Amino acid sequence: MKPLTVAQLNKKFKYVKDADQYGHREAWFIMKKAPYTGDCEDYSLTLLYNLKGRSLYKMLISLLIRESKICHCKVSGNGHAVLKYKGRYIDNIQKKWCQKHYLESRDYVFSSWLYIPYQVVVKVIIGFIKSR
Repeated sequence: MKPLTVAQLNKKFKYVKDADQYGHREAWFIMKKAPYTGDCEDYSLTLLYNLKGRSLYKMLISLLIRESKICHCKVSGNGHAVLKYKGRYIDNIQKKWCQKHYLESRDYVFSSWLYIPYQVVVKVIIGFIKSR
């Protein structure tokens, strides 16, 4: 299957809370086929997976070497995840590449320590195993 572009993912993405979709609070999944229903982590992971040529291995390496990062932040007091990739940021709210200061001007407050790369890798692997 050919990797999705940002525009293709945005067109077919529908936000659904984990509790509504899976019956529990937190689940991190890479959405591999339409319909693309998920939350902010799922959006970020799915986009990164596609940016890395739909290769889980390349995606995990990208996270471990810090080429990419799933950033934790708060927006209007609610926890949120944003993908940082090669110095640019994107999420399921803005749905476009932007700079960190742009997001901060829209009340995004970034955590300096959540999520560490190994934590993200473990969550991705758990999600990958559960989705099989």
